[in-house]
Amino acid sequence: MLDRTKAPETYDIDAVTLQVAEVTNLENKARLHVIKSETQPVIRLDFVFKAGKWFEPRSGVSDLAAKMLLEGTHTRTAKQIAETVAYYGASFENNHGYDRSEFTLYCLAKHLDHLLPLVLDVLQNPSFPEEEFALLKQRSIQNIKLQRQKNSYLATNSVTKAIYGKDHPYVFGFEADAFDTLTLPELKQFYETHYITENLEVFACGSIDRQTQDKLTTEISKLRLASGTAAILDPAVISTATENSHFVDMPESLQSSIRVAKRFPSIHAADYLNLTVLNEILGGYFGSRLMRNIREDKGYTYGIFSAISPKEYDTLFYIGTDVNYAVTENTLEEIRKELQLLQQEEIAEEELETVKNYMLGKFLNDIATIFEQCDHYKRIILYELPYEHYNNFVTSIKTITPSELQRLAQQYLTFDSMQISVAGKKS
Repeated sequence: MLDRTKAPETYDIDAVTLQVAEVTNLENKARLHVIKSETQPVIRLDFVFKAGKWFEPRSGVSDLAAKMLLEGTHTRTAKQIAETVAYYGASFENNHGYDRSEFTLYCLAKHLDHLLPLVLDVLQNPSFPEEEFALLKQRSIQNIKLQRQKNSYLATNSVTKAIYGKDHPYVFGFEADAFDTLTLPELKQFYETHYITENLEVFACGSIDRQTQDKLTTEISKLRLASGTAAILDPAVISTATENSHFVDMPESLQSSIRVAKRFPSIHAADYLNLTVLNEILGGYFGSRLMRNIREDKGYTYGIFSAISPKEYDTLFYIGTDVNYAVTENTLEEIRKELQLLQQEEIAEEELETVKNYMLGKFLNDIATIFEQCDHYKRIILYELPYEHYNNFVTSIKTITPSELQRLAQQYLTFDSMQISVAGKKS
């Protein structure tokens, strides 16, 4: 019988074991990664192309090109694609990013035979119909107009432009006229150039038996896209603003969106994993210093956070919050104080132990399902990380010291080294 007067036993985490994928190099130069689990009768397929914003000739091309693949093939209309996916209770969608574009199918394992041909048809035979392009373009233009009415969107767009330069692919969001002059031939050209099987990574996870794995290998090997070679681009030029304070005037708004940001070391750098611990202390969880000060003590906001966003060619650190416009300067001053405090004083052992336990527990929760394990494995592959990356992560959490955290804060968290963008009403 359960004795509720006693707390359950706790255990130290010494190492993490992620399920190992079976990797097959296919005839068409794509790679298939298979991670098996019989706990649930479901399968997820991710087709990951090097076709994100990084590779586009001008803003908006890669985004619309990815979306157009779902607008019809030579044998299926967009409506037929959507109805077939819905009929089998599945999900098939595109996730377009800075570096890559992914097409993801979720389905019951028993329906894969019906849905795999549809997925391959979408990837291989897009028809780029004129009518659907016109509608998609109009929807995108309207959506950007709506997004650009939001302070949070404008502040993030502003701070990333200040850090990278207005034409850099890692700038968040789009300008109001980004889609106005895009043409269908541009999208077709982008598709033919970047949707190639060389460098295509396919991740299959879930209830996959030997027969299903053989079928995936056979059918995906038949995928024939426009002939091409992997794109090799020079690094995009970074042009950081000389002024570090930027304001987007929203005179009708009673709130200000604040973004404080800078470039951080890459995910491969020696300090990266330790910096994730420092970030957690500052603003990475509900009990963080920024939350305790600016939300709980000052009452300036419902929430404030800090985050590290790694990409393949750079990493962004940023702090974000929404406050009443009248306390904008006060909030920025409190952010400055919290950064300075981390630089001037070592974190107390008790606070550090709380953060360590939180991070370790959250990490275990984040790899609880086969799909989450696949996500972590996928990061290792796409970022070309060592296979022991997550064991190194656990070790960093467990062994980092207050003095090391103070050193990192002194090196990376100087307030004056950061770009500050505010979107809102002038106080």
